[in-house]
Amino acid sequence: MTRFYVVRHGKTLFNKKGLYQGWCDSPLQPEGIQQAKEIGAKLMDKSFSLALSSTSERAMDTMHYIIANRGIPYKYEKGLREVFFGKKEGDPFAVSRPDPEQDWIGFAFCGGENRDDARARFMHTLEKYADQDNVLVVSHGAVIARTIEYLRPDIAKARPHISQLVPNCSLTIFDYQDNQWQLIQLPQKEV
Repeated sequence: MTRFYVVRHGKTLFNKKGLYQGWCDSPLQPEGIQQAKEIGAKLMDKSFSLALSSTSERAMDTMHYIIANRGIPYKYEKGLREVFFGKKEGDPFAVSRPDPEQDWIGFAFCGGENRDDARARFMHTLEKYADQDNVLVVSHGAVIARTIEYLRPDIAKARPHISQLVPNCSLTIFDYQDNQWQLIQLPQKEV
């Protein structure tokens, strides 16, 4: 069995300004750096065979703050990137929320990525590392939320805005064994 400790990156400039941030990037804010250091301290007693990060700078930086001075091998994976929001990249949330009738497909209507495709990409990338024990993963809110929705549709029905479930530097735990996924822990700031 492989246990994936999945952390959303720390708070960024775009998070602070309420802007869509998928494949575009913005730097961690001092608060985001502090969040990453705090989750790193909380995970200090966990033994990781590997750390993985999205290729986005905000995720890579968060991972390095978490694993600082621990000697954990790490890799960057494009498959762990956020959903691509197409023309909405960098737009404010308030003025560019997708039409609810279109949102089920994600952002394909504006040249972006289908959320189900992004979730499948995320999960298939993790499956490549199913020969490890405990793996730290630093990724993004929408792909983590979409994975939760996929594994636990009951949670998605109870919370129509599930993406709000995944705050910056929260920890979600998934297990993978015998080609089966299980959600162990919903996103939590406290470890």
